[in-house]
Amino acid sequence: MSRLIRIFALTISATVGLLLCAGIAPASAHARLISSSPSNGQSLPQGPTQVVLTFDQPVTVQTLRATSDDGTEVQLGTPVVSGNTVTASWPGGQKGALYRLGYLMNSQDGHSVEGLMLFTYATASPGTPPPPPGSDSGSTPWAMIGLGALALLAAGVGVAAWLRSRAAGSSAPTTGGGRHAAPAAPTPAAPSVSDASPPSEVPVYTPDNGPADGGPTSTL
Repeated sequence: MSRLIRIFALTISATVGLLLCAGIAPASAHARLISSSPSNGQSLPQGPTQVVLTFDQPVTVQTLRATSDDGTEVQLGTPVVSGNTVTASWPGGQKGALYRLGYLMNSQDGHSVEGLMLFTYATASPGTPPPPPGSDSGSTPWAMIGLGALALLAAGVGVAAWLRSRAAGSSAPTTGGGRHAAPAAPTPAAPSVSDASPPSEVPVYTPDNGPADGGPTSTL
């Protein structure tokens, strides 16, 4: 009887050893989603304000992404992990539609856990939709920078023109009182020889105060 017990015990030990060598062990420590809000397949009257995923153990987030039925990505808030729960805010103003929420998490044992949830709602979620990704909100628009540069350039050109005009004005001659001297009156041109009148004929008289006898009148 004791021999049979020993044989049975050895058989069980060998079986357990073979199972362990074959990699068949107790349930692995992979994380598993146990609940969510909204739940998978739920139809809501209005859009949610946040999405919540609860697992059976703590996880770290790799990816949490939501898209509408037309492929538009929803700008979720940054996921917050608290223990076994992952929470992300749902943006306001999202139209009523079918939405897909996909997740990829890391378990404590290092394995990745992924899944996909579907839910719908008819009325847009409360609040204002966030700006689209890549928008200039919170930063200086390039158009404003360009306008500022043009304004500075125009001001520089104006100042340079003013300085040039001032320098030109200061180079003009001035009177003793510091005022600019009036331009000198032009000097009249001397008459040319051709413009002079020819000399008039002057009669020559003799000492007797009479014209020369029979002689012609002489001119100077």
